[in-house]
Amino acid sequence: MQFVILAIPYMRSRGEEVGRAGSDPARFQALMANMKTQMRFAESVGYTGFCLTEQHLQVEGIETTTNPLFWDYFIAQHTERMRVGQLGMNLTAVNPIQLAENLAMLDHFTGGRMFAGFSRGNTPRWTGTFGQHLGITSTHSDKSEADLRNRRAFEENWRLVKALWTEETVSLQGEFWQAPPDMPWEFNPTSAWSPDSVTADGRLKEIGIVPRPLQDDPYPPVYAPFSYSMGTAKFWAREGGKMMGMFNEEKEHFIPLTLDVCLQEARDHGRDIGPDDMLALGGHLVMGRTPAETRDLYEGFEWLFNFAYNAPPYTVPMGRLWMGSRQEVLDHVGRLHDTFGISEFFLWHHVGWFEQEQEMAMLHEFAEAVIGPLSGP
Repeated sequence: MQFVILAIPYMRSRGEEVGRAGSDPARFQALMANMKTQMRFAESVGYTGFCLTEQHLQVEGIETTTNPLFWDYFIAQHTERMRVGQLGMNLTAVNPIQLAENLAMLDHFTGGRMFAGFSRGNTPRWTGTFGQHLGITSTHSDKSEADLRNRRAFEENWRLVKALWTEETVSLQGEFWQAPPDMPWEFNPTSAWSPDSVTADGRLKEIGIVPRPLQDDPYPPVYAPFSYSMGTAKFWAREGGKMMGMFNEEKEHFIPLTLDVCLQEARDHGRDIGPDDMLALGGHLVMGRTPAETRDLYEGFEWLFNFAYNAPPYTVPMGRLWMGSRQEVLDHVGRLHDTFGISEFFLWHHVGWFEQEQEMAMLHEFAEAVIGPLSGP
């Protein structure tokens, strides 16, 4: 069984009425210290992984996951075994060649503890700002021209990342990126040690990243958040990615449907996999030490979620909740494992929103309730 923390860092705490908290360097320093303490503790009680979403420009201090790769490296420096990753890096509004290199470097720096996560982008402020040179913005899978352009960029960029990870040099000419663009290239080391990279008349025809990933079977594990887009789910079924879904109990009927469609898609493309290879399940961690504390934590979480997530520009429903007694949460996770054959679970966990002592206690409660009993011999 694998239990991965999807950390949601905040630079403002519950009940604070301050302005642009995300612009305050002192708050970021405090967040770093709290995150380090929590993740070191989490590793000590059995959590196996750490990851973040990707957000930028969050001057309000909400979900300040600026550059998950830096966060991953920071946490890896202070832990020994935890895998570190992303759910996920935007794969539309960025330079995919540079992203492939950065992820490969993180894989080496962490000794092969890195997993990669990719998304299409759901936040117009930063996706549109970062992707303006490509005419890319965020998408809601509505089949609009912007949505279709976003998907074309997503699929093209993944093909480029995958090729750069698995081949010494590549030549891919796409709608958005040319690897390489047409240019003359005269360099003695290329002529001596990589002569196939240039044409007979001295033009660059292939490029490769340095380094390629440390994990090479055939590349680091790849994940993606599931947002009820079967097109995206089938894409990753073909390509070898694993989806993570936050289905609540009312939406659990989507799980067997998703698995049936994705596993068939994988088989149709020569991949013999099972449910545990295709899907992980997630939930919001709101476990208190007493029923009263759990109710209070839920009230704080519910207000935040409805204020910042179940509202424009996202308007997404709340996912699965892990709350209640230790036995109730253990039974819940055990039922999901037994019913769907899933053994990897992600925990949406705020860092900085509640008191540090409360957030540490939530990690401890889940570990005592679930990780210990399910991680025995």
